[in-house]
Amino acid sequence: MHELSIATDLVSAALETARQNHAKKVLSVTVEVGELAMVNPEQLQFMFEVLTEDEEFTKGDLLKGAKLDLVTVPAVMKCDNCGYQGAVTDKYTCACPQCGLTMRAIAGRDICLKTMEIDV
Repeated sequence: MHELSIATDLVSAALETARQNHAKKVLSVTVEVGELAMVNPEQLQFMFEVLTEDEEFTKGDLLKGAKLDLVTVPAVMKCDNCGYQGAVTDKYTCACPQCGLTMRAIAGRDICLKTMEIDV
């Protein structure tokens, strides 16, 4: 269950950013999750809520009650052989729909803390 480590990193990054910006309270955190990142959104949401409610873990209540908004980033694949670029047509294979060779992911693999709404 790697969602716990992802949530831990997100909470740590949010805390650091909030402190750097002299926030009194974090209201929401928006995270982009790539379609190919292999993350269960419900588990990530749950882990984030558990961690942000733990005042000992967060060393205060700066994140308590913060809302986590997850935005899915679609996967985009590219074939270096024929130049095809587009969405994943079959999530279980990386075969190019035009030439059949293996494509590589150029978008949709990352997890990124995109924005935060804070009260200063």
